[in-house]
Amino acid sequence: MSILPRLAVGAIQPEADLQPIVWALLDSLKGASIRTQTFLSRACFKPCDGAAVISNNTSRHLDSWLMTPEVCRQAFLRTAATADLALVEGRYDQAAFHSYNNFEGKAAESQPDGSGGSLDTLCDWLDLPRIAVVDARLLNHCCLPQRPVADRLLLDRVTDSGDYYRWQTILESLWGIPVIGGLDECSALRQSIAALPAGSKPPREWCAALGERWRQYSCLKRVMQLATRHGIPADWPAQAVDEGPSLPRGNVRVAVAYDEAFHCYFPDTLDMLELRGATVRVFSPLRDECLPAETDIVYLGCGSPHEHAAALAENHCMLMALKEHVCSGKRIYAEGGGLAYLCQHVETADGCRTPMVGALRAVARRNPQRVPPQPVEVTLASDSWLGPVGTRLRGYRNSNWLLEPTGCLTRFAQERESEFDLVGRHQAIGSRIHLNFAAQPTLLGGFLRPCPAALAWGEAR
Repeated sequence: MSILPRLAVGAIQPEADLQPIVWALLDSLKGASIRTQTFLSRACFKPCDGAAVISNNTSRHLDSWLMTPEVCRQAFLRTAATADLALVEGRYDQAAFHSYNNFEGKAAESQPDGSGGSLDTLCDWLDLPRIAVVDARLLNHCCLPQRPVADRLLLDRVTDSGDYYRWQTILESLWGIPVIGGLDECSALRQSIAALPAGSKPPREWCAALGERWRQYSCLKRVMQLATRHGIPADWPAQAVDEGPSLPRGNVRVAVAYDEAFHCYFPDTLDMLELRGATVRVFSPLRDECLPAETDIVYLGCGSPHEHAAALAENHCMLMALKEHVCSGKRIYAEGGGLAYLCQHVETADGCRTPMVGALRAVARRNPQRVPPQPVEVTLASDSWLGPVGTRLRGYRNSNWLLEPTGCLTRFAQERESEFDLVGRHQAIGSRIHLNFAAQPTLLGGFLRPCPAALAWGEAR
C-alpha cells in the first residue's frame, strides 16, 4: 500500500478564523523542506491565498456537494501526488449552522439543511486524519464546545505559554484528544492580514513570522506522524485519471482574462480544459488591445472590475474586440465581476455609472451588503452551449453583484429566485454562480464540444 501523507485541518467554532494558524503550519512545513499542496473543502474563492505564497502552489478545491466520490478522489490524487503532504482546509460539520464570512470577518447563518461542501464528508471519502483547531479566546470553562470528531487538536489565540498548557491539560482530560501545537495572539499580524484587500497575497515575511510563533508551541514530528498514518485505500483508483466516458476531448482555444481586475478562477477547471485538449491562453482586458488569435471561447472570471472601471472603459480596443467576438457568433462565459464587465454599465457605490462591453443589456451594481457565498442549484430553462434544457447546475452564488435589466436578456434558470443568476444574449452567458467545471464533468463538456456560431448581432436585432 503506497503512502500519501494527508491531513484535514478544520475549525469547530463558527467565529474562528483558520487563516493565520494554517499559514503558520504551512510555513513550518516549508522550513522542514516538506512540499505542501492545500485544498479547500468548498468551491469558494478565498480573499487571500497565503498558501500560494508559502508553497508556490495555488490552493485547489474539493467539494462533496459538487463532486462524486470518484471525481473527488481523482482530483485529489492528480494534484496531491506532486507534493510531500496534502492539507485539506475547511470547517467541520459541527459549525455547519454558521458559515464564516471570510470577506468581512463576521458570522452569518448558513442554510439550515447544511447544503454545500462538507469537510467531514471529504474526510470519509479521502480517509483523512483530522486536526481540529480550537480558538482559545472563544472557550468558556462553564460551556465548552461539543467534543469534535478529531484525532488531534491545535490551540489558536492563546495568550501565553501558561494559557496554552492550561487549555491543553483541560481539553486532553475532558475530550481525550492530544493537543499537538498552537499559535498565540499575534495581534499585529492578524490585523494586517484582516486588512488585506480581496485577491491580494500576504507578504512572505508575514507568513514566516507566523511560522516562527507556531514553532514555540508545536511539534512538527507529531503532525507528520499523523499525516502518514494511513495509506491509500485499495478501492481508490490506481492513478489519477483525467478521462471519463461522457467527457469529450476538444481542440477549442480558450482565452482567459487575467490581470488585476480579473483573477478568480478555479485552477482545477483550467487544468482539466488543457488535459482534455483545449488550448488555454491568457489576456488582459486592462492592457491588451485584442484577444488571442483564433479564440473560440472567452472566459471572464470574477475579480474587482469596479476598482478598475475607468481603465477598463478607456481600453476601447478591447471593448470592441469583445463586441466583435459576440457579433461573430462566438462564445463568452463570465462569472461575478466578469458578468459585470459584460453589461452595459457598472455602477459603483457612489452611484457613478461607467460604460462596459455592452454584450448583456443590463446595469451591474455592487451590493451594499456583503453576503457570503451561498450554495445554489439551478435548472436550465432553455438550451445553451452549457447544456440542454433540464440540465442541473450547482455552484455558489456571488451576491455581491446585482443586475438591473435594461433590455432583452435570456434567463436560463427555471427557478424564480435565481432569475438573474444565469443570463445571456446570443452566445454570451453571464453567471452570478461560481461554477467549478472540473467538479461537474458534464458542464465541462460544454466548453469542449464544438458549437455552431449564433446569428450575428446585426442580423438578430
